Amino acid sequence: MLSEDTRPDGLSFLEGGGEMGARMRSFEWSRTAVGPVQTWPTSLKTMVGVLLASRFPMLIWWGPELVHLYNDAYRPMLGDKHPASIGASAADVWAEIWHIVGPQATGVLGGGPATWNEDLLLPMNRKGYVEETYFTFSYSAIPGDGGRVGGVLVAVHETTEHVQAQRQLEMLRDLASASSAKTPAEACRAAAAILATNDADVPFALLYLLDEEGTHGALAATVGLETPDERRAPSRISVAASAGVAWPLEGATGAGLVVDALEERFGSFPGGRWGRPPQRAIVLRLAAGGHRYGFLVAGISPARELDDRYQELFRLTAERIATAIGSARAFDEQRRRAEALAEIDRAKTVFFSNISHEFRTPLTLMLGPTEDLLTGAYGELTPAQRAQLELLRRNELRLQRLVNALLEFSRIEAGRSQARFDPVDLAALTRDIASSFRAAIERAGLAFIVECAPLERPAAVDVGMWEQIVSNLLSNAFKFTFEGAITLALQAVGDQVVLQVTDTGVGVRAEDLPRLFERFHRVEGTRARTHEGSGIGLALVHELVRLHGGTIEAESAYGVGTTFKATIPRRADAADLMANAAPRPSVASTFGEEALRWLALDAPPSHGAPGTRTARILVADDNADMRDYLRRILETRWIVEVAPDGEAALDAARERRPDVVLTDVMMPAMDGFRLVGALRADPATRDVPVILLSARAGEESRVEGLSSGADDYLVKPFSARELVARVAVHVDASRLRRAVELERAKLRAVFESVPAIICVLAGPDHVFELANAPYLRLIGDRPVIGVPIRDALPELEGQGYFELLDDVYRTGVESQASEAKVMLARPGGGEHGEEFVNFVYCPRRNLDGAVDGILVFGFVVTEQVVARREIEDGRRAAEAAQRRAKSATFARDEFFSIASHELRTPLTTLGLQIDGLIRSLSAHASSAPATGREASTERWLDKAKKLRVQADRLEQLMEPMLDAVRPIPERTESACEELDLAAVAREVIDRARRASKRAQGMIELSTEPVVGRWDRRQLERVLTELLSNALKFGRDRSIRVRVEAAEGSARLIVADQGIGIAPDDHGRIFERFERATSAHHFGGFGLGLWVVRELVDAMQGSVDVESEPERGATFVVRLPRRS
Repeated sequence: MLSEDTRPDGLSFLEGGGEMGARMRSFEWSRTAVGPVQTWPTSLKTMVGVLLASRFPMLIWWGPELVHLYNDAYRPMLGDKHPASIGASAADVWAEIWHIVGPQATGVLGGGPATWNEDLLLPMNRKGYVEETYFTFSYSAIPGDGGRVGGVLVAVHETTEHVQAQRQLEMLRDLASASSAKTPAEACRAAAAILATNDADVPFALLYLLDEEGTHGALAATVGLETPDERRAPSRISVAASAGVAWPLEGATGAGLVVDALEERFGSFPGGRWGRPPQRAIVLRLAAGGHRYGFLVAGISPARELDDRYQELFRLTAERIATAIGSARAFDEQRRRAEALAEIDRAKTVFFSNISHEFRTPLTLMLGPTEDLLTGAYGELTPAQRAQLELLRRNELRLQRLVNALLEFSRIEAGRSQARFDPVDLAALTRDIASSFRAAIERAGLAFIVECAPLERPAAVDVGMWEQIVSNLLSNAFKFTFEGAITLALQAVGDQVVLQVTDTGVGVRAEDLPRLFERFHRVEGTRARTHEGSGIGLALVHELVRLHGGTIEAESAYGVGTTFKATIPRRADAADLMANAAPRPSVASTFGEEALRWLALDAPPSHGAPGTRTARILVADDNADMRDYLRRILETRWIVEVAPDGEAALDAARERRPDVVLTDVMMPAMDGFRLVGALRADPATRDVPVILLSARAGEESRVEGLSSGADDYLVKPFSARELVARVAVHVDASRLRRAVELERAKLRAVFESVPAIICVLAGPDHVFELANAPYLRLIGDRPVIGVPIRDALPELEGQGYFELLDDVYRTGVESQASEAKVMLARPGGGEHGEEFVNFVYCPRRNLDGAVDGILVFGFVVTEQVVARREIEDGRRAAEAAQRRAKSATFARDEFFSIASHELRTPLTTLGLQIDGLIRSLSAHASSAPATGREASTERWLDKAKKLRVQADRLEQLMEPMLDAVRPIPERTESACEELDLAAVAREVIDRARRASKRAQGMIELSTEPVVGRWDRRQLERVLTELLSNALKFGRDRSIRVRVEAAEGSARLIVADQGIGIAPDDHGRIFERFERATSAHHFGGFGLGLWVVRELVDAMQGSVDVESEPERGATFVVRLPRRS
């Protein structure tokens, strides 16, 4: 409820309202159609009060003229129209949009219904140009006093940013999703199509792609230009020479470069949505992932201000387009790579085909003579000769089988292989092929089940191909099966024949199954009888089955077994047979013989020739023939032990340490590289020399082998002489290593006996290589050998030692420390113990001079540090006691100062009273008549004078007390004057003689004129104290005083023949309260000589003493002569 108007001027409803309230109160409303405020209708006053109090943008249009009234929240929407719009007609204020909003306002004013507009486009001119703006607003009627509509209430909210953001977000989303282009040019065209949908923000655009050199941009797409021309859209632009001639590409960045005056530079551009051609454009670089792809030239809307939001839109647009171009370029490059790989693959197939043909001629010339020799065509053979020739024949046949497989596979890939289909008893043929494997399978302890019942009618197959299919599948099953059974089954299913081979072997992992029939693919890390093979066996089976018009599939469970199932059509119709295909030789017997060789039993270790068993050689190879061949070569000189794979070799090496290991690279279970790693990881075999044998030639393969930790790499084929020579070298090296190890053991024993802490840390991780007993005791006997120090001693983290070790290893500069504190964990947990060590980190270098470790040498000094700490604690306690004594001395001095000052006041008063009494008695005695009272007066006068002497004595005693408690500068204000030191000395001596009868005959003075600038009082005080000291300790003997001149200075010498001073006391007697003798014998405060030194120091001089006990003392004062 509104309160009544309490202001005398009736303007209470205009109170508040911020700036607009103040403006309304001061505005001359009488000049407007609404008239003076006092005459306003109550409804208008009420709504104006509501308007000014509201924080939501609102305005009122009142009366037929729709006079403009508004609040602070609405004011920013007016732009440059404020404040001239106050009290103006709405039609005048919003003339540029009145044709849009005016009819609605006048309709409501005329009694029509309220209106509502959401995100309505209103092209306003409020910033000096026609601007794209959007508003959500409503018009509601305000009743007048007569019951009619008096005005219109407008509630308004500007949504320009929201509408533009939604539009821009949709464009950017479309750009991000349009990434399926296959080429950069296609990506640019797709981006241009999307930009064309948003001409409100992008009136026009040009997309340029850089050439391979990055020096020129080629026009790839345009937006908003129906007829591109060379002036507005050059087809090719030089990046370096574009500025001033065309679009300035070189200066463009990710944020963009703005180009002004477009019409002047390039001619007119299309007006677009706003009907006005853009006068500005922005050039942005298209770059992503460190690659520059091109440039984007985008027109800037004439209806928008180029603010941060608008610039961010252009930046994100360029980023999305660059990403799309990058993806397209990557796709294009990938496509070209795929084509190149396909071409390489075709070339490889041709090469295999050609090389296989070339192999057949020498193979024929080897197999023929070998067969002749074995059949006795050239005479009988000895058992050793026959064994060697059989070895030769087996490997010739194996090589022939591999060549035939490669040739067959290359012919298939080239499309030149054709099957010769013959009707055969397929069951009988399959059983015959299987019989070649029975001996090997049963010798291995496996069950071999053949289920090949006769078929009802013959099936047409290529006999040679079928033999390869069955032999490869059985060979594969036998290779990976070590227990259980292998089952071969053949059966007819309708018009098809199904061949199935099942084993209970190691199985295949699920992730490897899809690649099982890929050529050259091997399943890594799988246990097998041998690692031999070309990797094309199953791929060849797949292609041979396909040539029969069939399919093959595999099912496997890892660790359980595998089943291969081949299905082919029966082809019983003779019309389908191809009689022109060449017959193929039988290969089943070759497969069977090879399988038997996988089971060849190795002989026990040979012992070599008598007297030559000086070393043990361990040979590892999965090929039995190769193992036998290596044994025969080496057993004439050394003990030879053979193993069929890496695991067996590792077990043998751990059981009986060999001198040299000779191993093949490609082996089942554990290959040569893994064997090397396992040997190097075991401290017992870490330094055993290893020679790798491999068929992989080339520098890269050799580097890989040596990098694995092997000592040598020998490529097959090799000569026997070369093999023996290399083994001999490593046997000798092994002996040297053992000798070195013996010396290291001796050195280790020395390390253990040294009381110092010693350890050796190897490598950048600082792995403990050696630690002696004192070091282990220091760290609580923890097992640290072979463990990095960060894992072995984790409590050192944060103490700086890890960083120091890293620095020494990196720089090669040794580091040392003394009494370094280290916090170490104690056995059983609890708080860490504190130890102190002196140590040095010394880098260890290898033969190449590179740092490969750090030697730590040091001593535990915890006991010494603790002892020194106790001493330091005692010293600190003494210093504390000294400070307390000093404090007590200060308190004493303070007391003396206060007491002395307090005593001087009554002493001064007493002295003045005594002086007055003496003067009065003296006057009375001289003026009184001669009566009997003269004697009485004289007695009182004598007592008064004695009293004066005692008062002077007491005052003299007070002066040293004051000297002891106040600083020299305070009691001796400098008042220098030109003086003759000799004259001053005579005056002081005269006073001393007058004051003491004892001094009259004792003091001897010898002087010469010495003139300088000094403080008289200080000179007199120094000489007085020295004379007093001489009189006190001089034993009533003569005292010699001498004044003499020196270069630039004067010397005052006072010598007595008294008790003397011990040399140890010479320095001490110049300190406060110090004396060379007991105070009981000579009295005094012990301050006289201290005062002398302080005064002499104040005059920038020096004082020394020369004395020995019972031989007197001589004090020498040296004073600078100031002019």
